[in-house]
Amino acid sequence: MLLSSIKINDQEFVELKDVIYRNSGIMFAENKKYLLENRLSKRLADLNFTTFKDYIYYLKYDIKKRQELDTLINLVTINETYFLRERGQLDYLVSNIVPDLIKAGKKSIKIWSAPCSTGEEPYSIAILLKNAGLFDKASIDIIATDINSEVVALAKKGEYRQASFRGVPADFMRNFDVQGQSYFIKDEIKRHVRFNTGNITTPTITSLIGKVDVIFCRNVLIYFDMDGKQRTIKNFHNMLTEPGYLCLGHSETLNKISEDFTMKNAGTCIIYMKKK
Repeated sequence: MLLSSIKINDQEFVELKDVIYRNSGIMFAENKKYLLENRLSKRLADLNFTTFKDYIYYLKYDIKKRQELDTLINLVTINETYFLRERGQLDYLVSNIVPDLIKAGKKSIKIWSAPCSTGEEPYSIAILLKNAGLFDKASIDIIATDINSEVVALAKKGEYRQASFRGVPADFMRNFDVQGQSYFIKDEIKRHVRFNTGNITTPTITSLIGKVDVIFCRNVLIYFDMDGKQRTIKNFHNMLTEPGYLCLGHSETLNKISEDFTMKNAGTCIIYMKKK
């Protein structure tokens, strides 16, 4: 059977997207049936299923359902990223946010990259902080999480290809060891970042991460419905110290989602600050 011949009917789609939503916060619109077919057909074939009905039953009742739910989330999440993406916020972090926190007497600063995908964002943060000499002025902890366990494993490894570098300056590459077509993040950068698996839409993330000073959550809310967005932002608000900084993607906004943050024009970018 060709993988493309495994189709999902309307009822199966409703059931499957509900499973995905409850376990990740990601909402698939009605016109995205083909995406689930394309991303999951091979998995169904590997499990010897010929229908999505069988697969959904497996997800709900099989003894291995927890492991399969993790596999499902890994297959449907999107992990498009690269080094120094949306650099305006990264530069503002290094030139303003962290120095201001240090001037205010902060001895320990915690930055959270959520979700971190394959690690380009948190490693970019670590490299820029190192280049600015800020690790010498305070204890800075970079936490990186993602719901996708496979990309977290890749991030921990710290191996990248040319596609992860888009217009980065030459001196940026000094932080990598080159072996053939692969670029390995140097240990002096890697030691500043701690990776873990976590779901930002659930309250348990607050106990996993604890209090933080800065949160990067970019290009993620666009995949959530309003309830998922509000739950996530509520988690962020509870976890942020004062002053607390939240960085979203350039096409994302807290308008109609939360009134607990103040929007700050930070030159070439927008930053949200936790209200007191």
